[in-house]
Amino acid sequence: MLKRLLVISVVLVLSLFHSIVSAAMKPGEFIVLCYHAVPLTALPGDSFSIPQQKFVEQMEYLRTHGYHPVSFDDILRAGKGERDLPEKAVLLTFDDGYISYRDFVLPVLEELGYPSVLAIVGNFIEYSRPAGLAEPLMSWGQIKEVSSHKLVEVVSHSYDLHKGVKYNPQGNEAAAAASVAYNPDTRTYETEEKYRSRLEADFIAQKNLFKERLGFAPRAMVWPYGRFNQISVEIAKKTGMLSTFTIERGFSSIEYLDALDRNMVENIQMERFISMLNDPLGDKPMIRAMQVDLDLIYDPDTDRMDENLGKLIDRLAAMDVNTVFLQAFADPEGTGNIKSVYFHNSILPVRADFFSHAAHQMAIRKMMVYAWMPVLSIELPDSEMNERLKVRKRKDGKIGPATSWYRRLSPFSSETSGLVRKLYEDLASHSQIHGILFQDDAYLTDYEDFHPDAINRYAERFGIDPATAGLDKDTGFADDWARYKTEALIDFTNILKQGVRKYRPVAKFARNLYGIVMEEPEAESWLAQDYGLFLKNYDQVVVMAYPQMEEVKSPSEWLKNLVGRARVMPQGIEKTVFKIQTYDWEKEGWIDDGILLEELRDILSSGGSHLAYYPDDYREDKPAISKIKLEMSTKSYPFIP
Repeated sequence: MLKRLLVISVVLVLSLFHSIVSAAMKPGEFIVLCYHAVPLTALPGDSFSIPQQKFVEQMEYLRTHGYHPVSFDDILRAGKGERDLPEKAVLLTFDDGYISYRDFVLPVLEELGYPSVLAIVGNFIEYSRPAGLAEPLMSWGQIKEVSSHKLVEVVSHSYDLHKGVKYNPQGNEAAAAASVAYNPDTRTYETEEKYRSRLEADFIAQKNLFKERLGFAPRAMVWPYGRFNQISVEIAKKTGMLSTFTIERGFSSIEYLDALDRNMVENIQMERFISMLNDPLGDKPMIRAMQVDLDLIYDPDTDRMDENLGKLIDRLAAMDVNTVFLQAFADPEGTGNIKSVYFHNSILPVRADFFSHAAHQMAIRKMMVYAWMPVLSIELPDSEMNERLKVRKRKDGKIGPATSWYRRLSPFSSETSGLVRKLYEDLASHSQIHGILFQDDAYLTDYEDFHPDAINRYAERFGIDPATAGLDKDTGFADDWARYKTEALIDFTNILKQGVRKYRPVAKFARNLYGIVMEEPEAESWLAQDYGLFLKNYDQVVVMAYPQMEEVKSPSEWLKNLVGRARVMPQGIEKTVFKIQTYDWEKEGWIDDGILLEELRDILSSGGSHLAYYPDDYREDKPAISKIKLEMSTKSYPFIP
């Protein structure tokens, strides 16, 4: 029967798909595939179970198209430089220990000579097999039997972390291995120390159970639900794991074995399976983003606040956006200077611990949620410290506090970077965000920053005291000073990224950019921002394409010029999100929907790809969904001139 399946599959694969050629992996790269149950036939409603016939076709495709399945040991040896990986290397992994692995998968792989990795949840086998599984799991005896095969590596899928834990006061759940838990009885969050202890206890319990039941300790950790962070990887390595596996899409590399990307195989058509092998990341979708004020949702009555959130989410779904830039800070007075936030933290007061719940409700509806956060415009509770750390300006030969719209902390102070990094780390530890949008407060004018720490750093770099140096263009110092400040602000956001990645290691980072910076080369000296450097340092650059705020005479021409600028820059179109304004703050009124529609069409028709807008008011349908949905929707066709 098995040979008959193989013969049929060879004919199908060669006849239907011989013309599709795989993209070459780079030296040292390989692709990891993740399977679950492999039953005889497809199971209704279960996309993760692969029918046996389809599984064999996939294995035959690998065999007939030059792929080389390798073992986990091959990967480890290649990482040590003891051997080279073959071209188009593939690592096959199977989660949970379904009975079909022993009864069907292993015989197929042995006939082909393909190694595999089997990940086991200790508690599932030992005590508590969850309901609703695709098929029965193996017993310890059966797992020990398959582990004796030279092509099989049995690894850990955790002892008892394949479950969710409550992580906020609203009772939302997230992956236990990657989330700081919330205790509703004591209304307290798990400390980092307790979180570390919980993970370590689980890994040790699994290690001991493997030794008792199988006679060896696991060498790798397969993260439940693919969720992990830097702390969990650190604890895994501490307890003897040589590598860990996620379910992030992409090729993996022997250069980084701490967290290997793993591509989920679902019950899909063969063409899609081949496409995944060729390009695991697939096509990157166009971003359609709404930037949302959580201040509009806030209400002292938590039930009413949740009701407001429901209305907002209904609006997001109706607009059909795929990305939300969600305000994580409180700014009810609209000053831009932040005194409190909407998440549990150790730096600022909490207006309401609600951000994580709002982000969760959006994320489960397949929206990417970026926490919109201030970079420097933070008002610390300690007023003395707050004033001591503020950006300084020099005017008329005198140095004093900067007085622009945003009252910012100096990015040159290590004290500032430590405090703000901790704020970002707290945000990441208590919410399931996909990324960060850095606020437009990350700027320094040509009169700033003369903070004592900044002056010292300038002097170390240039051998010049900027407090006394001439800043005229003909001195040459002004341009160097502007570039140094631009780079210093990028370095500052890199520190904040580190805080986020401690808990959200695959987070994306976007930064707001003033539209004028794209069109005026000298704007760098005015704001310490540079479009080219932003493209190199952030996943997305969110251009504030606000013709009304910039008071341009010809908005259409201005917007098209911005897109033209992006088109000539490396990755300009791929990385740039053009964000239009929907409210005229000068005139204190909403911009006509017809004007917004034309602006969106100007951007799209001139080659722009990604769109966003701000602000939005779900209470007044501003802007009107019926007017701009065609351009903002991810499912509708964009305007074609």
